[in-house]
This record gives sequence, structure tokens and C-alpha cells, in this order.
Amino acid sequence: MRDNDRVETRLLGPGDEAIVVQLATREPHTALLQDPRTMFLVAFDGEAPAGFVLAYALPRRHGLNVTLCVYEIEVDEQYRRQGIGARLLRELSAIARERGIEEGFVLTDDDNAAAMRLYESVGGVRNDVVEWDFDYTGA
Repeated sequence: MRDNDRVETRLLGPGDEAIVVQLATREPHTALLQDPRTMFLVAFDGEAPAGFVLAYALPRRHGLNVTLCVYEIEVDEQYRRQGIGARLLRELSAIARERGIEEGFVLTDDDNAAAMRLYESVGGVRNDVVEWDFDYTGA
């Protein structure tokens, strides 16, 4: 099924909270669908979600007005290696262009070979950065 003829994609919005809940592996936060800067694109095989990409349009202080942060992408195991992840990213790119967003980024771990191949296959350019995490729960 490499051509994904059966798979359709849809950008979620208000009213699609049940789909966010269905895709969740932890407690879901459905309020994100109310934020117009959120792009939650889902691939469906009939009624069944096959995968999704979640991204946010981030306002900038200088330079370009907005940059796209691809926050999360997941394809259900039975649909992997069929081009669905690449299709989701290509369609997300088209949505970003329609909204006037000129650039985007995604973070991944160096040892995530599948993600590295996916991002390269859709035209991503590797840019090694250092990430610093902060824990705001402590005193």
C-alpha cells in the first residue's frame, strides 16, 4: 500500500477532541484544538487514525514573523514504512505555506534512525544544536 490510496488526511480543529483522545497514549489535552496556531494533521484509513503530525506556529520577535515547530509525529505500527509520515509532513508543509510560514524545525535524537531518514527524505537539512531542559516543578 505504498501509494496510500486508502489513506485520507484531515486537519483537526474544534469539535475533533474525540480524535485527540483516541490518539493519546497519556492524558490528552484537547484544548490545543482551540488555538489557531496549532496544526494537528491526522491520516485516516477509513475511520481509523493511521498517524498524525502535531505542529505549532511560533511567533517570532525578529526575522521571519512565524516559524513552524513540528512537535510530534507518529504513525501507527501497522502503517509504518508506507509513506504516511512523509505524506503528513509534505501536507503540513503545504498548510504552512498557505499560512505564510516560511520555515520550520523539528527536534529528534541522533539515535532515532527512522526519524532521521524521514526528515531527510522530505527535504530537511540537519542542523546540530544543543538542547537544554529545565524542570519547573521543583523549588
